[in-house]
Amino acid sequence: MTQGTWISDEDLTAYLDGEAEEALHRKIDAALAGDTGLQDRIAALTLDVDALRAGALAAFPPPPPMPNLPAANRSRAPLGVFSAGLAAGLAIGAFTFATFFAQPAPPDGWAGFVASYQKLYTAETLNAIDQPPAETQAQLLRVSEAIGLDLGNLPVVEGLTLKRAQILGFKGKPLVQIAYQRTDGTPVALCIILSPAQDPMPLTESENKGLQTVRWNRDDHGFLLIGDMDPMPLKQAAEVFAAAL
Repeated sequence: MTQGTWISDEDLTAYLDGEAEEALHRKIDAALAGDTGLQDRIAALTLDVDALRAGALAAFPPPPPMPNLPAANRSRAPLGVFSAGLAAGLAIGAFTFATFFAQPAPPDGWAGFVASYQKLYTAETLNAIDQPPAETQAQLLRVSEAIGLDLGNLPVVEGLTLKRAQILGFKGKPLVQIAYQRTDGTPVALCIILSPAQDPMPLTESENKGLQTVRWNRDDHGFLLIGDMDPMPLKQAAEVFAAAL
């Protein structure tokens, strides 16, 4: 970044969330290459989930077991009940607090959220899905209405079998996941987010959390095709989808 140029925290946050315009995204990419101060600011704005989880668990250690009260001392039973309730409340609080911070906070916006979710999929996940075509079409109608894009006639892509479509969400925006499976069992997903006022983006290949991705924007929608496969067939599939949508 040249001397005298300043990038605000708001712009950096938009960059981390995947919401930055293309020109700003390129500007920050270029600046990060040689500006260690900017790299430190990026690191400071990135949520350290592991550290927060560890801190949450340390703050609320498991409560010790409550001793059994003598049967004859029934007058102190309410105190025992209160203590047990307090211990249970602390345990529930620890679980809730730790679970909240255990949610993924990817530094690369909705694409990172999708990659984290896709990493959970295995061949067995999709092998178990065997629904009639009518149900699949009903799902496609629901997701089409959610993001304002007709997905009822998705193109047939060689080597990919459509399994299901579902509505997720990211920061209050509808996010559609359409699950496919390759002939070798590999899960592949076409994900679409409704995000108005995006700059156009051509098909862009990348890697996210060990998975290959192809990403592009058009009109008010962002698209992402993702799977644990070679880049070339994934891009070829993305070209088919991009031509039809």
